[in-house]
Amino acid sequence: MNKAINLTKRLILFLVGMIIIQFGVALYLKTNIGSDPFTVFAQGLAFTLDKTALKDFEIVKLIAGKAEVTPGIANIIILVVLFAIIFCVERKRIKIGTLICVAGVGPIIDFGVKVISFFPVEYYNYVVRMLLIVFGCAVIAMGFSVLSATNIGVAPNDIIPFIIQDKTKCHYRWIRMGWDATFLVMGLALGGIVGVGTVIAMVVTGPFIQISLPYGEKFVRKIVRK
Repeated sequence: MNKAINLTKRLILFLVGMIIIQFGVALYLKTNIGSDPFTVFAQGLAFTLDKTALKDFEIVKLIAGKAEVTPGIANIIILVVLFAIIFCVERKRIKIGTLICVAGVGPIIDFGVKVISFFPVEYYNYVVRMLLIVFGCAVIAMGFSVLSATNIGVAPNDIIPFIIQDKTKCHYRWIRMGWDATFLVMGLALGGIVGVGTVIAMVVTGPFIQISLPYGEKFVRKIVRK
């Protein structure tokens, strides 16, 4: 019984962390001055696919609430493709959290964008928007620290670098840099917005996560132990 209760608590905390992260991503998108490499790719893919007949599919209308390929829907497509690759190459890395990310990240991003749209973020002073990017990075770091501390899986885009590391024996940092650079180049080619926000995200997100991880671990441990 205790194990079932603890797993339920971890699942709830995982969802909380995931929601926090995606609201940070939504804030990135609304500032309109660039975001992290993966979000740039999702944004660019959304711009591209929105010009196709895909936007008229019923499932797209159901998820987005209108005939539009949103960054959230593009995120779902990317994660599904990466999930399929992981399933074929090294399925043992797939955990329940991975499945939750594939199904839930996209809709939460779109919901976050709708909520933040009540504020004219994109019309704020440029300096204010830069500060909002920094705040978004802090929000993402807090969410990620909680999510990772649950130990029930991560998103497919975070699993792939570890698989590459195991196959090639290269240092993780170089693989991750190459992985992010790939997303950045593809996103830029597809029309994703790259700007000062992208630089800020690349510079401060890592340090913020490093600072937040111990606190997320303590928070999750405290909740689960109870």
